[in-house]
Amino acid sequence: MRQRGFTLVEVMVVLVIVGLLLSMVNLNFSDRAAQRETEQFAQKLDVAFNRYREEAVFQNLDLGVAWVPGEFNLVGFYDLRLKSVAEGLTEEELSRLSENPWAPIDAALAQSMSIPETVEIRILVNDEELDPPEEPDENGAIPALIFLSSDEYIPFVVELTHPDDESFVIRLIGDGIGPIRRRMERLDV
Repeated sequence: MRQRGFTLVEVMVVLVIVGLLLSMVNLNFSDRAAQRETEQFAQKLDVAFNRYREEAVFQNLDLGVAWVPGEFNLVGFYDLRLKSVAEGLTEEELSRLSENPWAPIDAALAQSMSIPETVEIRILVNDEELDPPEEPDENGAIPALIFLSSDEYIPFVVELTHPDDESFVIRLIGDGIGPIRRRMERLDV
């Protein structure tokens, strides 16, 4: 009785099938990793924006979120018409604040938040899309989002996507008066 083994062609076919199955599993895993990374960043933004809103009311401050390349920075509004604000500032600080009254503040909040390189951001304020950020000039950055001490804020939508998985978008939606909501939507790709 003669034993017969597998031919080289049969072995190659099996290896190709196994390779295809492994690549499909790997693609699915990387898609979930992209979604997870984007969701984690969206959650951080959601918490930070709601905290900025609360802090603006509690501290009686107008706070802004400046969108600069690679990060979001927290800034406060310095009203130079108020003697208490202008008091103690140097001439250089007064000059700079007269050009741009938004500047970093001393608060017990996260002053900046790095944007993951792989997360793509689109911001709409009052239904108008903002241009992607450029490096701020010597007067500092202008905020994209503003949280007022009156518990109001400029209505906005922040859309987060990931280039490795175009099947979803996460939106942070602020209507100007209520809590900021986070919503993930599946896209037909």
